[in-house]
Amino acid sequence: MTFIKQHFGFSIILMLVLGMAVIGPGMARAETTDAEVKATEEESEPGPLIGPRADLVLKAMSDYMKSVKQFSFRGKISFDEILPTGQKLQYSAENQVAIRRPDRVYAEMQGDEGNRRFWYDGERVTLVDGGLRVYTTVDDVPNELGALMDYLMEKYNFAPPLADILYPDMYEALIENVQFGVYVGLHDVEGIRCHHLAFVTKYIDWQIWIEDGLQMVPRKIVITYKAQPESPQYAVILTDWDLNARFSDILFDVEMAALANLEKIEFLTRVEPVEKDNKKEAGHEADK
Repeated sequence: MTFIKQHFGFSIILMLVLGMAVIGPGMARAETTDAEVKATEEESEPGPLIGPRADLVLKAMSDYMKSVKQFSFRGKISFDEILPTGQKLQYSAENQVAIRRPDRVYAEMQGDEGNRRFWYDGERVTLVDGGLRVYTTVDDVPNELGALMDYLMEKYNFAPPLADILYPDMYEALIENVQFGVYVGLHDVEGIRCHHLAFVTKYIDWQIWIEDGLQMVPRKIVITYKAQPESPQYAVILTDWDLNARFSDILFDVEMAALANLEKIEFLTRVEPVEKDNKKEAGHEADK
């Protein structure tokens, strides 16, 4: 899945300024050695074992979200960072996201790591870091959200905030690489009754809470990066869903953002291609 460790991918800009490579976990991918990739290819792994109720609920949420053409929501995020000493620190942020299918996204983040903004207008992607006063653009991108997510991940190892929610088929985006999945039960998220599901992949464990009722939207996601030291976690509570939103074209017009006052930097391309089996699980560290 792509939305591993998605506390809004824009600290990536700082990494770009410093010339650092970005590798990461909508949930995040893990870096593998050539030997590990070869060993994985040689293994004969069984298909995923997913409980029928968990599969049914996840598909129902995906079908419901697919039917909504314009929507917005807010994400309250907390995530761990591990110091070289092994000490675990927790940071927080809040995202606001607006989507108009098939080719418009606007998102902004305020949090402990600064303020960042993201635009997609069907032709170009723009990222702005207000704290660093820099921005970067990617032109000639795919004109459909699902294709855009794959393009950004494969070429730049980058996933926008909560990227899996942007896919036209959330089920396919989320279920890729899953080995096991179970239905946990009905649990509350901020007073809202939700179906609680839990899934296991090779590099991460993730949980999702889906509203039980007329509005089958995701309400909470927790990701555990079990392949990383100290198993850091990423958690987001999704609130303020507006499924009848109407957005002006101006919202998606980056020309309204006064970019002339900012320094333009280049978006680095990745050096190595992403292995297909690991593609969905590598990009989320880039989502920090």
